[in-house]
Amino acid sequence: MTQKRITVAIADAGPLISLAMGQALDLLLLARSGVRLVVTDIVHFEVTALADRYADGVQIANFLDKNKDRVEIAETTIGKLALPAMRQQLERGERVQWGEDFGELSISGFVKSNRTFNPGDPTMVLLEDDWFEENVYALPGNIHLVSTSSFLNGLERRGLIKSAKAIKDLIVSKRPGFRVDYLLDQQAGKIAQGTTWEPSFRHRLS
Repeated sequence: MTQKRITVAIADAGPLISLAMGQALDLLLLARSGVRLVVTDIVHFEVTALADRYADGVQIANFLDKNKDRVEIAETTIGKLALPAMRQQLERGERVQWGEDFGELSISGFVKSNRTFNPGDPTMVLLEDDWFEENVYALPGNIHLVSTSSFLNGLERRGLIKSAKAIKDLIVSKRPGFRVDYLLDQQAGKIAQGTTWEPSFRHRLS
């Protein structure tokens, strides 16, 4: 039975930051044209609102702006409720009050709200922490979980990058806490055929 390819790829804040530090944000653009690239409004705010204070923030903000025709910024229910107050705090020079797990909840909410049938189209979520694994019981069944480290390994297997290790080493040099050995590649639990993400990425000129 042929596995179903992912149709949506969503990046959480952690992978965006790590890929920026590894000079590898452009790897997201290797997604085939039929694959939607999405960043939720909460994650977008998290990685860009303080862009002038952090080098990786500037790089991510520039990447998203340059590729706004390819990377969607998706409005979410959590974003509608929380972002106005957070933007006001930022404008007033106050400490922005981040809600617990806002980014992850916005991603889960986005996937649920975009389903037109059950379990929904396969959707890959790039991640770097355990929240999605720990809350798998509450997640939409069409989410395929992939850690940043596994994402890089998969691109190397397909011959799309020369060395996953070289990129990981660069990330670690700037972000020592990066989990090189966090090799999660978990198929969507409610799609009977199983799911795959690697064939949804290709050489730009192929």
